[in-house]
Amino acid sequence: MFRDFAGRPASSKTRQCYFRFLLSPVELIGKDKLEKIVFEKNTLNGDPFNQSARGTGEKEELEAGILFRSIGYRGVPIQGIPFDEKRGVFPNENGRITDNGTVVPQLYVAGWIKRGPTGIIGTNRADSVATVNSLLEDVDSLPAGQKPGAESLLPLLEERNIRFISYPDWKKIDGKEIDRGKPAGKPREKFTDINEMLAVLEQE
Repeated sequence: MFRDFAGRPASSKTRQCYFRFLLSPVELIGKDKLEKIVFEKNTLNGDPFNQSARGTGEKEELEAGILFRSIGYRGVPIQGIPFDEKRGVFPNENGRITDNGTVVPQLYVAGWIKRGPTGIIGTNRADSVATVNSLLEDVDSLPAGQKPGAESLLPLLEERNIRFISYPDWKKIDGKEIDRGKPAGKPREKFTDINEMLAVLEQE
């Protein structure tokens, strides 16, 4: 898409849109209002399709009068599982969770918590395939025996008084979000507050 845009004839319109990549905002400057944004230039490290951005220390200032924040996702740790605080992900090799470079048996990860908030839906699919392939490679070395699965998980969650969303619950929330979007002609209006979302399940 970007190559297509770049190949089009230059526009004579006064308003233009510029896309800049590999920049991280590090400072906002201004007295009574925003005047400048300071960025750190990044470089890509890693193999193709498995890269991450790393700061170079080089800074750049951009005059700005307005800022739209879309920070997105940052992973949170789970007790007992190695966690990279700086990147907000579970450290891993091809989906196998690692601790200081050593693979932790029977722990696997996929998606943004594996690589950070990058990519699109198609990226997540390929990412999951890579993790599943690692799991399949390890099957013969995993402990044998029956696992209780969902039949034991749900009672355990209830026993620990942990609130979870069932599929029928999700259907109610989904329907409510669609209804909320109709007045504005939108496909849906997402809930951004967890308590407001859960309140839907208490309604008749």
